[in-house]
Amino acid sequence: MRNKLIYKYIGKVLIGYSFLLILPFLVGLYYNELPLVFLYTALETLALGFLLTRLKSDRKNLFARDGFKIVTISWVVISLIGAIPLMVDANLSFVDAFFEAVSGFTTTGATMFDNVEILPKSILFWRDFMHFIGGMGVLAFVMAIVPLAKSDKSMYLLKAEMPGPSVSKLVPSIKKTLYYLYGIYFALTLIEFILLLISGMPVFDSLLISMGTAGTGGFSPLSTSVATYSVMAKIVVSVFMFLFGVNFNIYFLILIKDFKSAFKSEELKVYIGLYLFTVFLLVMNSINIFSSINEALLNGFFNASSFISSTGYSIGDVNIYPTACRLWILFMMVVSACAGSTCGGFKVSRLILIFKIIKRDIQKIVHPNSVSMITFEGKKVEEETLESTKSFMFLYILLILIILFVVSLDGFSLETSINAVFSTFGNVGLYFDIPSFSMFSDLSKIFMSIGMLLGRLEIYPIIALLVSRRK
Repeated sequence: MRNKLIYKYIGKVLIGYSFLLILPFLVGLYYNELPLVFLYTALETLALGFLLTRLKSDRKNLFARDGFKIVTISWVVISLIGAIPLMVDANLSFVDAFFEAVSGFTTTGATMFDNVEILPKSILFWRDFMHFIGGMGVLAFVMAIVPLAKSDKSMYLLKAEMPGPSVSKLVPSIKKTLYYLYGIYFALTLIEFILLLISGMPVFDSLLISMGTAGTGGFSPLSTSVATYSVMAKIVVSVFMFLFGVNFNIYFLILIKDFKSAFKSEELKVYIGLYLFTVFLLVMNSINIFSSINEALLNGFFNASSFISSTGYSIGDVNIYPTACRLWILFMMVVSACAGSTCGGFKVSRLILIFKIIKRDIQKIVHPNSVSMITFEGKKVEEETLESTKSFMFLYILLILIILFVVSLDGFSLETSINAVFSTFGNVGLYFDIPSFSMFSDLSKIFMSIGMLLGRLEIYPIIALLVSRRK
């Protein structure tokens, strides 16, 4: 069977994943809980992974289509497994637990819970740990630990999972690339964790909020999100939400002291520009709402970071902003931050390419015989990439409309339906006028779960799995 190699890789992913399930079990023990469901689930996952790795295949190399299949199947399977503790220890139905797990791993942060304070510590940890695992990609997380392939064919896995129009290796070895990426990822998370401790946030909360910020997720140990923490804690979270929205290649360039290349980045400049404009728009439209300019600035900077990074943390009621701000917020929820970051959404890089394509098409209308080359980050963009970007935008809009139609069948207002779909498909989790996603029907939850996976895996891996191979 030609798919045996694919299942072998999935088996190795499950083996790595089984060890990650031990951490929430240990957290539960520390807090005098006995979350045996995590231990049993870990052992069952390990056994399943071991059986899959015993399959023998004549093929040894992966192809692009194989990478898409492995990534898609792995994400669905780990979400199903991740839902088991939520069903057992948090008393969620299968559909609700699957939605919560998908929301965790895709770093969306949309939740089924109205009151998270009643949940066991092990479940609270698991929710944010899913963000942390999913932030850089589940397979990337496992690939950094478990050797999936000796050849660089495993690059197909990274390309299928990492967000953005293209993925490149920072160094010749894929393994070293992952080490650099995770070194940056862990370092930023640790710095935020220390700063949150200094701000007066409890240790457990600091750990969870740091993992949630790193994955640009949004699950919080409190129903009030970040609102009840100190001003310093809010500023720290705001800064790190913005930082985790930056392409990690920029941090690598800074590490090797190539500052010129780092700060010449087109994507970084546009990202910063969009962020500052969002801050300006929110602050100017809320000065009269808040009691002081400092409060308006804090809310403006925090909410702008939350929206543009697709994190979804909040420090107050986001419904206070006028219609113009809410429309811009919805736009930023869809676009999100940079490629190569931990964020969901369409990505700033694609937005730049779309505007450059439009500009070139207008030039061709005015000057039919002109030849124009599109460049990005100082390099020529191949026509294949441009066509792929246009196709991606069409599919992105089409899928949002399809899911929106299904969700609208629940009978809620158009604004509520749009907020729910944009929030889940863009992997944001922050929403207007929705107390929790438990209010939606099971059909809507299933479609929004699919939307979260489509948004996080950027459509093509899932479509590649569904489309039959041409002979």
